[in-house]
Amino acid sequence: MKKMMIMTAVLCSLHVPAYAETNALIEVKLFKDWVIKEEVNFGNFNLAIKNTGTAPILLAKDPGYFQIGQLATRLLPRDPQKDSRQEEEYKIMGGEGECFRLLPEETHVYERRKFFLPKFPIPFSEEMRFTVSVYLGKGFWLDSEPLVYRVVTPDSEGELATINDNKTRNTHEPSRKLSLVTYRNERWLYVKSISGDLYYSVCPLSSMNTIRVEPHDGGGLFKIWDGSKPMIFDMYKMMLLEGSDENNVYGRWTRERKQKAEADNAEVRRKKAEAQAP
Repeated sequence: MKKMMIMTAVLCSLHVPAYAETNALIEVKLFKDWVIKEEVNFGNFNLAIKNTGTAPILLAKDPGYFQIGQLATRLLPRDPQKDSRQEEEYKIMGGEGECFRLLPEETHVYERRKFFLPKFPIPFSEEMRFTVSVYLGKGFWLDSEPLVYRVVTPDSEGELATINDNKTRNTHEPSRKLSLVTYRNERWLYVKSISGDLYYSVCPLSSMNTIRVEPHDGGGLFKIWDGSKPMIFDMYKMMLLEGSDENNVYGRWTRERKQKAEADNAEVRRKKAEAQAP
């Protein structure tokens, strides 16, 4: 399998004097910088935040609350009305009880999480520019440099299987299709609606292997074989629960980045303890 391009953005805050002690590096990993016309929730990326300031940063403990209350992917030019509503969503986190303080020089990784961009009404075959931003309350944002997604026409698409939950026969979860979408030297697994008007990207696939799909538990889980490499796919979460590092790129990056963050944080704390020792 050919290696895909991994885009890295190391970002910092440049904001108002009231938060002069608040500064951070936000590391963003994009595993795909293109989107097809019918694709929704296409901004899959993983994220780590390092506090490079002198004051603690308040962050949500739970990735779901973080996504609701603090994380924003903002299309450029920005919508001031939408930005103004973030304070309300920030308060949904439930105050400090749902948050923790990221201390200076320490790093936090939101584990095994995909973050999404909403679908924007844009002309086909154009570029979208956006920022990844973290909201810290009272109108204050930590912003990224602009990142770019290209809207493309795929080279090919092939249907792999139609899947549904045969165990519970959940009428609220209709059947879906799994498809193989190819663009240049990349092949990606997509799940799409039966009508074919909504596509969601899942993971990269090898450039040569035959792909097979079979039920895993008789319910909403399926085993997908990329050649001899098995993956476990959850049709409700629309993500891999298990898979090789070549396929489960989001899980691999999060695991490795979290291990590094834990080691770095331990070293920061050790040095602080030594400095405070009599």
